[in-house]
Amino acid sequence: MDTSAICVTLPGGQEKRLSPHELGSSQSLADFLEEKGVPLNMRCEGRGLCRGCQVELEDEGNSQTIRACQNNAADILLQTQQITVPENSWRDHSLHGVSVFEIDVKSTGKSRHDTGFGLAIDIGTTTLAAALWDFSTSECLAHSSNPNPQARFGDNVVSRINFSIEREDGHRMLQETLLKKGIFPMARELCRKAGIQLSDIVAASLSGNPTMLHTVAGVPLAGLGKYPFKPVFLEEQNLDSSAIGFANSFPVDLLPGLGPFVGSDIAVGALASGMLEGHGPVLLIDFGTNGEILLKYKGGYLATATAAGPAFEGGRLSCGAAARDGIISSLQFENGNWQWRLSGYPGGKPNGISGAAYVDFLALARESGLLDTFGRMDRKDSAVQEREIDGENEYTVELAPSVFISEADVAELLQAKAAIAGGVSTLLELAGIEAGDLKEVLVAGGFGYHLNPESATRVGLLPDVPAERIRMIGNASLGGASLLLNCPRHPDMGGLIDRCKVIELNQVPEFEDHFTDALSLGSLDE
Repeated sequence: MDTSAICVTLPGGQEKRLSPHELGSSQSLADFLEEKGVPLNMRCEGRGLCRGCQVELEDEGNSQTIRACQNNAADILLQTQQITVPENSWRDHSLHGVSVFEIDVKSTGKSRHDTGFGLAIDIGTTTLAAALWDFSTSECLAHSSNPNPQARFGDNVVSRINFSIEREDGHRMLQETLLKKGIFPMARELCRKAGIQLSDIVAASLSGNPTMLHTVAGVPLAGLGKYPFKPVFLEEQNLDSSAIGFANSFPVDLLPGLGPFVGSDIAVGALASGMLEGHGPVLLIDFGTNGEILLKYKGGYLATATAAGPAFEGGRLSCGAAARDGIISSLQFENGNWQWRLSGYPGGKPNGISGAAYVDFLALARESGLLDTFGRMDRKDSAVQEREIDGENEYTVELAPSVFISEADVAELLQAKAAIAGGVSTLLELAGIEAGDLKEVLVAGGFGYHLNPESATRVGLLPDVPAERIRMIGNASLGGASLLLNCPRHPDMGGLIDRCKVIELNQVPEFEDHFTDALSLGSLDE
């Protein structure tokens, strides 16, 4: 068979034809597609432990679904006419809401520069977001977001830490991937949008959890691999851009974190939100693969991190996807029918489901009785169907053709929900306050951009407070990095760092009980 005739169909119907290629005898189909510009969600580092790289093969009318990381490219290309990449397997580069941020502070401090341009970058475990600033006008010229290219080494920080330890050159591979395939291209794209050259950049500020900032700096991650965790640094680091691969020289600030897994992302996010200026109690939740929580109360600050995983960003779910064009961003259930709203544009065919829409489903399906308190689907409900997924039969609810939610998806979501809710309850208990005492709940992260707070409180993801006390603040980490890019010595940051106690949840007995309680969806009469 002529390999040049093989067609790869991407989500949305775009087609890409593969040209003849000399393949290594052991090269996987996933690696081959990556080389050809078709990146897949290899979140388990190609070990066959997830469904992130599933593709559909078709040959003379016969079709099958395989994991691309576990199949030899040469074998597949010799027997396949068509390769289709499902929505949840495609590592896209256009995300909605991830680079939207607010800066809500009264005092800003002294500006760093009067002229030139600066980069603010939020390095998330799953996504990268950046903003380009003009110092002369204090104007944000452009902002953008992309998936973190390190996802091929694992979809969470623990996987990437383990990779860096198991491979002698692991931390260097993580650094090179992040910089060359993530930060550098995004910086060039922002400069292109603004009509300037990369050489015009005179400063950069980077926020993220300690694992991500260690990766930027190119330092080993072994100290983050086991308890007691010992990061190489938590305080602010000042690098020269040329030391990490930029062609021109300018100062790069890696912003200060609070603990081994509580990074500068939530610390600077608290600054940008105005949380540090007001009176508590106030709760900030930065939703992400590495979920971070900060509580301000009369005794100071309590902070923690919890392994929520990528579910709220669409990861590990059958039809999960980051919010972008054609993805369901919210759900309603009316007259026995599911109705949805799509990200990006109002019409068209749904291609996947965002994390926020999954939370809507949990709330609405529980309210209707479609789900029981433990997340099991009502087998007698006509909306529940059996479907074969990766060789196993699962109960599912179809929202649109080929777009569905499985019982396994619900279980994954409940685990993520329990991680966040358990962390919040633990901090509240340690502070001696009730959820109702909270004056405000701040929700940060791209996930929160689309989140319906009523759905989130009904399923127990957010504390049970009146809706008017819940504020969605977008990518607070990017907002904080932008603020400190312009005013790097803001007076409030030192107070947070000095007065914050970081809680390791695995060392707190109460967390296990709170986590277990949060695994349920509650009764219908609640």
